[in-house]
Amino acid sequence: MLQNKKRSAFLRRWTLLACAVQVTTASAASNEFLDMSLEELVDYRLMSMSRKEQRVADMAAAAYVISAEEIRRSGAQSIPEALRQVSGLNVAQISRNSWAVSSRGFNERFSGKLLVQVDGRSVYSPLFSGVLWETQDTVMEDIERIEVIRGPGAALWGTNAMNGVINIVTRSAASSQGTLLSATGGTGDLASTSLRHAGVLEQGGHYKVYGKLGSMGGASERNSGGVSPDGSSQQRVGLKLEPQVDSGQLSIKAELYQHRTKEGWVTPSILAFSDAKTPYSRDALLSANDQGGSVQGRYSWKTADGAENMLQASLDHESTMHKGVWGSGASSLTMPLGLVPALMTMGGVKTDFDVDFQQRKLYDAHDFIWGLNLRHTRDDLVLPASPYYLSNGKDQRLSYSAFVHDEIALVPERFKLILGSKFEKDGLTGFNVQPNARVLYTPSQKEAYWGALSRSVRSPRRTESMSTIDISAADAASLNKITGLNQPANMLTALTQVSPLANASVQAEKAISLEAGWRKQFSNFLSIDSSLFLTDYSQLRGGRMAANPLSPLDVQQAMACLYQFGPGACYFTVSGYNTNLDKARSWGGEVSLEWHPYSWWKLQTSYSHVRIKGERTGDVLGNIQLTSHENASPRHQISLNNNFSLAHDLNLDVRLRYQSETAFYTINTSEPTRIAAYTGLDMRLAWQVSRNTELSVMGRNLLKDRHTEFMNIFPTTRAYDVQRSALVQAVTRF
Repeated sequence: MLQNKKRSAFLRRWTLLACAVQVTTASAASNEFLDMSLEELVDYRLMSMSRKEQRVADMAAAAYVISAEEIRRSGAQSIPEALRQVSGLNVAQISRNSWAVSSRGFNERFSGKLLVQVDGRSVYSPLFSGVLWETQDTVMEDIERIEVIRGPGAALWGTNAMNGVINIVTRSAASSQGTLLSATGGTGDLASTSLRHAGVLEQGGHYKVYGKLGSMGGASERNSGGVSPDGSSQQRVGLKLEPQVDSGQLSIKAELYQHRTKEGWVTPSILAFSDAKTPYSRDALLSANDQGGSVQGRYSWKTADGAENMLQASLDHESTMHKGVWGSGASSLTMPLGLVPALMTMGGVKTDFDVDFQQRKLYDAHDFIWGLNLRHTRDDLVLPASPYYLSNGKDQRLSYSAFVHDEIALVPERFKLILGSKFEKDGLTGFNVQPNARVLYTPSQKEAYWGALSRSVRSPRRTESMSTIDISAADAASLNKITGLNQPANMLTALTQVSPLANASVQAEKAISLEAGWRKQFSNFLSIDSSLFLTDYSQLRGGRMAANPLSPLDVQQAMACLYQFGPGACYFTVSGYNTNLDKARSWGGEVSLEWHPYSWWKLQTSYSHVRIKGERTGDVLGNIQLTSHENASPRHQISLNNNFSLAHDLNLDVRLRYQSETAFYTINTSEPTRIAAYTGLDMRLAWQVSRNTELSVMGRNLLKDRHTEFMNIFPTTRAYDVQRSALVQAVTRF
């Protein structure tokens, strides 16, 4: 039976690869993007910053739009890969199937300071307090554009839009008529097939159906040695209806998905040298199963007085379950070494119902938008006895909000003042006000200066405020440093497990941001876009040691355990708690230059810089977390992207990127885990076989056979090596 399953998997993968190299019949827009002038490019419109269609050139924000053609020319197989080309975003690959994406620092696998939406629907996991990028595996050819705002967007979009907003916009059914088939195969047992078909409804209007199957196999080498599993498989199907209505526009979208993956986390362990680089820790080998679905409807219409209205409602259900072997099953004060391994089940089920209404109306010099939102969330989280302890597994919350946004033309076509605010009642943190003020000065149609002052918040999830988490195991020397107990030498063989306690009074994180920017189109061939920022963060989530982290009784019991079981066989728990006492400041900037030296050559280059400085306290837990924030994001990032349209229907795309060193700190290591600076080179060669067919070959990370990009701290993951890879892809439309 096992042999048959392996043979079936092998045949499926190589059938997909064979499909990928077939000359079938895809896209005919090979040179369309290079033929566009810079003036046409800056005319791209987006809705993320102002909740209305607006040119990027007219925005008082650091904005960028990734077009469908840019996604195609990049050869991106996932949304994080496509986001690599945005200056100011830090995109790091953790393993084959997991990514960390952030804007302007604070990079984590589950970044909570970045709001991500798909067609205006938030994709946020309450279990991990962030975005599971691996589950956002949509059909890449179905993405019309990706709108990116660097900096706060909370005045319009609310909580968690602290450092940026990403809105992934898929194609309408009307613009997707016909059939599309895409097949990809590559090294690492990568195989993927996408199918989309769109047609006309009998009653009038359009429809679209689509699906995607994909898998990647095996395990990746770790930076510290050895291998960990990181294979995955995913399936997604969807439907979009755009029926014809008498007045306005109506669209209905439904999706189902399932994503399975293997991954390794690092957990506390009383085994001192399970890994030489991170002692007192061991791997938890997990099998994750994420599945869910959503239904979303949007109706937009105009009234007789000229007001533009939009009503959107969505129902989102997701289930996340991780099963495997955890590092330590001991939760009592002391435990012999032999009881370390334990089975672990962790996950949750979440259902969100969201209703959003907005209205836009013009009043003389005012472009005024207001809106209301209602969101009901119900979740049921399942956490193991160790290292997580949740005080209440089931919960439901009601959040509601309102926003106002007014663009005032003080001097028509020259000077604009933008005022707005979000007023939000959150089920966990209470009432929050998130205002902003922006100015835009346009001395000409090809030049703009802008500035902004904003306040934003990030709301903690239940797993942060209502659970206890074993963070790390450390030797008694570290224990003495943390507690100041100065135990005798014979205590040096005892270990401690640091456990921040649940704190239901944890409040929202806050940020005050000051931004400024300048963009100019020098000609139809050369343009520049730049921005600077300064942000003060307060009430950042962090840990603190308890006032009496270790009582004399704890010490006596630990000594008794040492006497009974011998050196290295015992550990005890030191108490801490979650707080909102940390403060930090970040500053930096981004600059990007676009040049079209010839009709067949387009060049884009960018540089971004970010620094974070935390306000130190005397607490070890708090300082370690601040130090990680300061060093987890690269201070310097450089990218150089070249697109060439060659003879004989050939396209060549070359992307060079540089990221400076990062470092990650934990309690159980005396030295940080450092991720060396690296330079990556990606190339894509595409052949337009016919009007409707494109065949491409891609190489990833060509300069070195492997390098490391990221290591997550919570949940802690090993630093995986990202390997050189090659892919071949065929896309056809008919």
